[in-house]
Amino acid sequence: MHTHNETPRDQILWNILFSIFFLILIVSFFWWRTNGLDTFGWLYLIDITDIVLLSLATFRMIRLVSFDKIFTFARNLFLVQQEDGSYKKSGGGPRRTIAELLECLWCTGIWSALFTVMLYFGSSVGRFVVFILAVAALGSFLILLSQMIGRLGK
Repeated sequence: MHTHNETPRDQILWNILFSIFFLILIVSFFWWRTNGLDTFGWLYLIDITDIVLLSLATFRMIRLVSFDKIFTFARNLFLVQQEDGSYKKSGGGPRRTIAELLECLWCTGIWSALFTVMLYFGSSVGRFVVFILAVAALGSFLILLSQMIGRLGK
């Protein structure tokens, strides 16, 4: 058995497999968008508006996946329910790797960024979805700002 802070032995293998899968996704998407290594021209067409939209949409995607109530059911799919009704990570295997990816904001950020970029550059519908996520992120920032101002006024 392992202690609470140790990584189970098989987790290293699963972490490596998920990392390889992630790299394959990145390379595949890049290859698809550039038609191989000959065409990098589209990379130079990305402007500050694209970066801002993608950043805001990625932020919103991270919040959605890691914190928002509406996504709790999906996070719980990768956890083990205890007798008292609480959830915890499994002892090992792919479920634990996914649970750790979902609770790690940096990890979720990388996967969310890949997903958001693929949506944005993949199709017009994807650009619309990214735009909606970016507007929702801006709305979240405004809510947080108004709450901060409200606390300062008390």
